[in-house]
Amino acid sequence: MISHPIKHKLRQLLLTICGVLSLSVLAGQALVDATKIAEISRDSLVKIFSVQPENGIHAYKVLYLTTGADGQPDTASGLVTFPDVVSDRGLLAYQHGTTDGPEDVPSRLNAEALLSYAYAGFGYIVTAADYIGMGDSRGLHPYLHAETEASAGIDLLLAARTLAGQLEFSLPDQIFVSGYSQGGHAAMAMARAIQERPTDDLWLTAAAPMSGPYDISGTMRDLVLFSDRSYLFPSYIVYFILGYQEVYGDIFENLEQIFKAPYVQMIDRFRTGAIGLSELNDQLKAAMLLNERSLIPRRMLNEAYLMPVLTDSLHPLNLALRDNDTYRWSPEMPMRLYYCMADEQVAFENSLIAEAYMRDAGAADVQALDLVSSADHGECVLPAVLSSIAFFNSFPITTSSETASNAELHIYPNPATDVISFGTEASAIRSLTIFNTYGQIIENFINLNASEINIAHLPNGQYFLRGTSKEGPFTGRFLVVE
Repeated sequence: MISHPIKHKLRQLLLTICGVLSLSVLAGQALVDATKIAEISRDSLVKIFSVQPENGIHAYKVLYLTTGADGQPDTASGLVTFPDVVSDRGLLAYQHGTTDGPEDVPSRLNAEALLSYAYAGFGYIVTAADYIGMGDSRGLHPYLHAETEASAGIDLLLAARTLAGQLEFSLPDQIFVSGYSQGGHAAMAMARAIQERPTDDLWLTAAAPMSGPYDISGTMRDLVLFSDRSYLFPSYIVYFILGYQEVYGDIFENLEQIFKAPYVQMIDRFRTGAIGLSELNDQLKAAMLLNERSLIPRRMLNEAYLMPVLTDSLHPLNLALRDNDTYRWSPEMPMRLYYCMADEQVAFENSLIAEAYMRDAGAADVQALDLVSSADHGECVLPAVLSSIAFFNSFPITTSSETASNAELHIYPNPATDVISFGTEASAIRSLTIFNTYGQIIENFINLNASEINIAHLPNGQYFLRGTSKEGPFTGRFLVVE
């Protein structure tokens, strides 16, 4: 959660900065101010990613109105990234993962901004909220607080709509939500809130939470508070306990009540902003090895506090944890839960529990997918993001401008039995999706790099293609016969 393996590449490239343009609107609207802070070409994005993005990007730091954890109005910040070409791909909310502190956020062009750029590089308008208590927002960040994760994300989406209009940028019909780690939790919370709060005129096309702690009150609680397993990120426990105290006010009376003496001072320094999350984590681990001779997190908590949490389901901490589980609902939109089984930070069982509950609750299209079983939390980031892009790209563009501008792809032979070929060079096709006549996705490709595909496995019938090439979007259709 604290770092991604691609962070160093970001530090090198994030920065063709050009902060000149500033846009403001009247008070009372979601958008308060927007300043252009970065432009990155497609060629520069190619140097970062293992796939070929379709376009470059330009990014804006946005100030917008939302509601704080105390229910009072707050001015929050976030990043809104636009493709540098006209695109109807969609509006996409990317919810960021755990970062080191209030300044380590997308609007400050941190490592998480790069993941926003990944989506925008495929034609999406991307929002990335800094969250309450981070960036320009006031107070302590209420870590893993579902309600404010959702509201910060939704209000930034509304602000982005206003900004797109001011920039005379085509506003797509589709809306997608994704996020990794803490952002997976936040993406799930945001998707649920949008479905349950249709008054904002936001209708989700699909969602892809990734490696998130959706089952905080069960899977994550047992792992970090009651397991005898070592856990290398004890700072996360401190973070959510402090955050829930900020929101609910009844988690503990003072730090000494819950934490053993050797840990109180360093935790208080983090609470007051004197040190960041990474430094706190290092200090906690060193102190635990010295005092507990282990990295079992529960040993830094007082048993007198911990035992009632174990035995009393109505303990304030248990109630807070359950209040911030994000999987107990039935998504009406298609959803993919991407994870990697070797994740050492967020147990993969979170995704399986969410999938099982949602299917039992009647969700028609929810799938949990193990992408790379051997990948740890950091190694899972890029496969998850690229899988979510492929998933989102599979949905047909529904704006009227797409119908007018798409070229027809030449497909031969047509009808076909085993192979179809395209009337374009192999390297020209960047993405390709096959649909049946019911609009269901049959196959999806990113960076196809081939001038033909095998269709021998497809049943007889008519199929449709949608994709993008060097020349722009295209459509096509073909018939499979024996």
